[in-house]
Amino acid sequence: MEYPFWVNDFNRIKNYQDKYPLALEIFEQPQSFWYGDNPKKPKKHMEKSIRRLLNRAHPQLPILVMYNIPNRDVGQYSKGGAATKERYLDYVERFAKGIGKDSPIVIYEPDALPHSTDLSEEEQEWRLSLMRQSLQMLTDNCNGRFYIDVGHSNWLEPKVVAELLDKISNPKVKGFSVNSCNYRTTKECIKWSRKILKYRERDHFVIDTSRNGKGPNDNEWCNPPGRGLGEYPSTETSYPKCDAYLWVKIPGESDGKCNGGPKAGKFWGEQAEELVKNKIN
Repeated sequence: MEYPFWVNDFNRIKNYQDKYPLALEIFEQPQSFWYGDNPKKPKKHMEKSIRRLLNRAHPQLPILVMYNIPNRDVGQYSKGGAATKERYLDYVERFAKGIGKDSPIVIYEPDALPHSTDLSEEEQEWRLSLMRQSLQMLTDNCNGRFYIDVGHSNWLEPKVVAELLDKISNPKVKGFSVNSCNYRTTKECIKWSRKILKYRERDHFVIDTSRNGKGPNDNEWCNPPGRGLGEYPSTETSYPKCDAYLWVKIPGESDGKCNGGPKAGKFWGEQAEELVKNKIN
């Protein structure tokens, strides 16, 4: 798949480049745009925001991330999401209208699918039903290239991942995304993804390589020290069904208030420079 990545030319993080000059290397790469909603005050103009972004990027395309599932992150550092099913489906409708006939890569709800295994049986069925309905709405009403996030290689067994995908995916979904916001090496991600593909041969996948250059620090996922940038965003990958290496997580944005970091999503210049210093060769 050929994909014309767009490098953000108005990234707010550029404001930090004088204080953290090494971080400029991060800003020069294509990064993703995350769309959620305040559960108490949904964004009324999200559709227009997406259209402006797509128009600004044209003829290239940005990478979008949907991140608004109810009970997001099951109450952990990135808790939040839509307050009700109705508000979530309204968010989905607005998101689809924003994309329209354009075809950006869209990462669908990081961690929502694997986190469903942490819920009660009734809660899991409710979430999977909502994800299935929303994905059908999205693929019926816009041309985005959707990849369902399935977590990382140290989370669920490939067969379990495939069974969960069977419950929510549809033929118009491009495939799945792995390693969003995590640190598993590209080699490990491809090995795990190939095992998933044994059960879902039609799927393709993408990998978040933003911070996996040195792999994980044991099983620590929240701001582990000493990590490095991974492969730059590209469609030139080492496996035919891997459509792209992406920077889904913006390098330098904190995972949460842990290991000295600020709240989740806030830029942390010291970490950004450490990632650059330790980048993959």
